[in-house]
Amino acid sequence: MPRSTDTRAARWRPALRVWHRWFGLGATVWLVLLSLSGCAIAYYDALDTWLNPDLRRIEETRVLTAREIPLAHALDQARRALPGFEPRQVHLPEAGGTLWMLGRANDVSMQLFADPRDGRVLGWRESGKLALDRRHVMDVLYGLHVDLLLGAWMTALLGFVSLLWLIDHLFAVMLAVPRLSRWREAFLLGGVPGSGRRRFDWHRAPAMWALPITLVLALTGVTLAWPDASRDAVRLVSPVSERLDEDFPDREPAAARISVDHAIVLAAGDARVHSVRLLPDKHAYAVRTFDARDVDNQGRLWTYVAMDDGRLLGERHDVGDSAGDTFFAWQYALHSGHAFGATGQTLVFLGGVVTIASCVTGFVLWWRRRARRQG
Repeated sequence: MPRSTDTRAARWRPALRVWHRWFGLGATVWLVLLSLSGCAIAYYDALDTWLNPDLRRIEETRVLTAREIPLAHALDQARRALPGFEPRQVHLPEAGGTLWMLGRANDVSMQLFADPRDGRVLGWRESGKLALDRRHVMDVLYGLHVDLLLGAWMTALLGFVSLLWLIDHLFAVMLAVPRLSRWREAFLLGGVPGSGRRRFDWHRAPAMWALPITLVLALTGVTLAWPDASRDAVRLVSPVSERLDEDFPDREPAAARISVDHAIVLAAGDARVHSVRLLPDKHAYAVRTFDARDVDNQGRLWTYVAMDDGRLLGERHDVGDSAGDTFFAWQYALHSGHAFGATGQTLVFLGGVVTIASCVTGFVLWWRRRARRQG
């Protein structure tokens, strides 16, 4: 790099240091809480199953097809077992898993679990209940990650923190690599153990190695916390479409004449089904199936079936037909790690660990320098 360029870059370094230092100190608590909870919910299903095998597991070694699951019977069983329960979404199981129903009972959000072989109810729990017993601890961690259990206003604030964190990535790289000719040093540990140089490198090197992961987590943190604003921003360069049911007219809920089992056959045929959403105010079922275009393991093809006569109301894949749709289809897949299976979950976990370590080492560096100046 020419000396004049080095000189111009050096002029900015004091301002960048001030930004990086005070953003780090101000955001440490937020980032540590988000990273700790994120590390846990990267393995949400595995941990929840380990804690609650009586709700999440059955003795079945193969994946049951949708045709083999008496889903309508299971829904009736659920309504009888939990008075007032109205399911709104049902996740079909993996091999050895159970039916997972999400809905409300007497204005309380509930989760109910059933045996997919015969619809027998295995139990239920309250969603969002602030309790650290084995039934609820994973949901508490999930809520902590989304909004610190404080509601929508905190989700918006955490989106702002993610935006600042995204900006800080650029400034951190500029501080870590003052000269391009010496970029390799940013990835290495120098100095002797216990020295200030070694402490600084423990702050810098892991963060540089994990930079692609944490950068993606910061970006997806913004888009997931600010979905409407993010879509408006992306629409400036590419069209973004929404789920088809957004355009369906609202109607007075009425008893469905087409069963959910029949709707699945009409929508999916022999395709593997991920989940079904019940939309009584739209008089429709939304059947979600797996497709070759999926970007993760969630099943991204939506097919809508009318509850009254079985008409196919429309079909849409989350990837859509535009770059904007594809961009948003990847956001949750990347943030959760599901885009790359077990490897992706491990990378998300490591990104959280490195973020916590960066916050801790950054605080230690600031504290020791402050003590040295005072001394």
